[in-house]
Amino acid sequence: MGDDTGTVCSFGGNDTTPSHTPTRRRSLDCHLPRTLGLFRTGARHVTEVVAGLLSAVANAIGGVLSKGLAQRYPARQLIGPLFALNALLVLPAAPFVEWTWSAEIVALHLLSVALLVMTSLAIWDLYDHGSAAATVTAQSISPLPAALAVAILLPGTLELAHVVAAVVVVLAVLMGLSGSFGALSRRRSMATVLIAAVGTGLVTVMGRLLADRDVGVVEAYFVRAALAAVVCCILVPPRDVPLRSIPRMLPRAFFITAHFLLILIGVQDGNPAVVQTAVATAPLVSLGFEVAATRRRPSGRLVAASVLAMAGVAVIALAR
Repeated sequence: MGDDTGTVCSFGGNDTTPSHTPTRRRSLDCHLPRTLGLFRTGARHVTEVVAGLLSAVANAIGGVLSKGLAQRYPARQLIGPLFALNALLVLPAAPFVEWTWSAEIVALHLLSVALLVMTSLAIWDLYDHGSAAATVTAQSISPLPAALAVAILLPGTLELAHVVAAVVVVLAVLMGLSGSFGALSRRRSMATVLIAAVGTGLVTVMGRLLADRDVGVVEAYFVRAALAAVVCCILVPPRDVPLRSIPRMLPRAFFITAHFLLILIGVQDGNPAVVQTAVATAPLVSLGFEVAATRRRPSGRLVAASVLAMAGVAVIALAR
C-alpha cells in the first residue's frame, strides 16, 4: 500500500506475515518515511538560519575592520589584495576536496566573479563615505533580489514568508539609510546601495546554483576569490597599499572569508533567500560594535532599520 509520500508502506515484511499484523506497527511503518523527511527538512532549515546568523556576525566584525582599513588606505585599492588573502586562507584545503568542472560550471564561476567585483566596488565606496554600521545595513536589502532570483532560477523553492520577510527588510533599510553616506549625494548613495545589495543577493544565489552542480564550498569560494583578486588588481592597482599592511589586513580577511564560507554552507541544500535574510541581521551586531567603539548613540533611523531587519528574519524563522 502506498501513502502520500510516494513510499510503499510495509505491513510486516514478506508474504508469510500473518494478516493480523498489529495496527500500531503498520502505522509506524507507513509514517516513518514521512517523519524522517520532516526531520531532514527541519534540520536543513536550522542549518540555513544558523549559517546565516553566524555569517552575519562574521560580516559585522569584518565591516568594522573594513572601515578601519578604509580610513588608512584608498578604499578601492584594498579590494584586490584582500581577495588575494581570502583565497590564500582557503588554499590549504584545495588539494583535499573534489573539484567539478564543466562548461556550465565555468560560466557560473565567471558570472559569480563579475557580480562579486561589481558588488565589492560599490561596498567599498560605501565604506569610504559612511560608517561600518551603515554600510553593513545597506547590504541588508539583499534578501529581496535574492528572493526574486530564487523565484526565477529555482522554481518551487520560494514561499510567501520569504517574500514578506524580504520586503520588510528592504523597507527597513531604505528607511534607515537616508543621509548615512555624507559625501555621496542621495541619488548616488541609493544607486550604490542598490548595486551592493543586488550583487550580494545574486552572489548567494550563484552559490546555490553551483552547489546544485556538485561544486563544493572550497572550490566555489577559492575560484571566486582568486579570480576576483586578479580582476580587481587590474582594475584598481593597489599602488598605495604597502606590503607591510598585510598583517593589518589578515583579521579582516579571516572574518570575511568565514562570512562567505558560511553562506556557501547554508545554501548547499538550503534556500538562498532564507540564508540571505538571516545574514541581514548583521546591522544589529555592527551597531553594537560601533556604539562600543565610539561611545556615541547611533541615529534613530539606523536603529529602527536594524530592528526591522531582525523582524524580517523572525518571519522566516516562524514560517516553518
